Amino acid sequence: MKRLPALLALIAGIAAILVIAKYANRGGQSAALPVKTVTVHRTTFRTKLPENGVVQHPRTATIPTLIAGNIAAIYVGEGAGVAQGQLLATIENPSLESTAAGSQADYTSAEANIRTARIDEQNARVGYQAQVQTAKSNLDEAQRVYDADVALFRNKAIPRNQVDTDRASLEKMRVAYDQAVRQLRLGAVTGYGENSVQYAQAAAEKASITNQANQQQIGFTRITAPFSGVIQSVATQANDPLTPLRPGDPVTQGQMLFTIADTSGYIVKAQVDEQDIINVHVGQAVIVSGQDFPGKQVFGHVAVIAPTATRSTDASSTAKQVLTTIRLDSSPSYLREGMTVDVDILTSDIRNAITVPNDAISNDGGASYVFVVHGNLARRTRVRTGASNDSQTVITSGLAPGEAIVAEKVPALRDGDRVTPAPSSSPAGAP
Repeated sequence: MKRLPALLALIAGIAAILVIAKYANRGGQSAALPVKTVTVHRTTFRTKLPENGVVQHPRTATIPTLIAGNIAAIYVGEGAGVAQGQLLATIENPSLESTAAGSQADYTSAEANIRTARIDEQNARVGYQAQVQTAKSNLDEAQRVYDADVALFRNKAIPRNQVDTDRASLEKMRVAYDQAVRQLRLGAVTGYGENSVQYAQAAAEKASITNQANQQQIGFTRITAPFSGVIQSVATQANDPLTPLRPGDPVTQGQMLFTIADTSGYIVKAQVDEQDIINVHVGQAVIVSGQDFPGKQVFGHVAVIAPTATRSTDASSTAKQVLTTIRLDSSPSYLREGMTVDVDILTSDIRNAITVPNDAISNDGGASYVFVVHGNLARRTRVRTGASNDSQTVITSGLAPGEAIVAEKVPALRDGDRVTPAPSSSPAGAP
């Protein structure tokens, strides 16, 4: 019994030593850890796909002459602004004009023939109908005579041969009537003769096709602008590249007379690498900059993505690229066609996002967390992450604007540790 108090005293002593050791150990780590901190704010988060591009007019076209002949007149010169449909030049071709005039006359005559054929057809129809009516009257009369003579023969008032004669006449009238009816029906199908409406209409249709083709050729003597823009060049004489075409100069079918550019605004053509095109979509915002206009930016959006990938223009590369068209929102006066520019396609453009430095995020078992600084204590806080780029990550939940976080990984830092905040040079989320 005397040994029990001694054992209890020993246990109490050991416990006291452990408690003292624990507090002594904590006291050794009570010094605050110096850490860099940032205060999170809402900002615009962007990820950029950098590419190179070339400034171009949205449309350029060459305008040829579609017929051979001689220049009659040229109404515009290089640098002239023109409207869609505006007359640029005319071509003379007397042979075409003569042919077109003849086909127009033939078509006019063919149309008149239709009207004549309709009158002839109406007259023929009336004649056939009259024949039917006459034949019907003769048939009815022969039937009446035959019926009357049959009655007389039964009363022995006339001989049999008279009845036979009446029957033969009746059959003859019936045949005549049937023929007249068939001729009327056949005439309705065939057009009542060679000069039928159907025949005249077919001839007029043929004349119309020929005339339309010839009149179209006459239309080709007028060279017009396919769209509004600026004339970039006018064709020169074959033997003198410094002298533009003049009235009287011959031209051949298909010869180029003008080039025109649509100056309503500029576009940029960019070649996007095939492995990056998955992140590019029509409508995405684009920032265009360049060495030719330092310090300035032009904004635009992705307008067209080519349906096929083509080999890179770099002969040493085996990669393929996808032609992407960017329509600029404005066309400043310093832009020129053919300029090489830098293109940043904003594959992510999130407004009012909370972002933190990538180094501020740690992971534990698939869960992401940061250390939020409250006073002088670091609290481990679980967060949900979103899009990221090379330096920042979007936080979709777990943080609020104005909170300060540890901006970098500190291996020795634990939840609840004391810290001495040392703000970083650029707060998270700062524009």
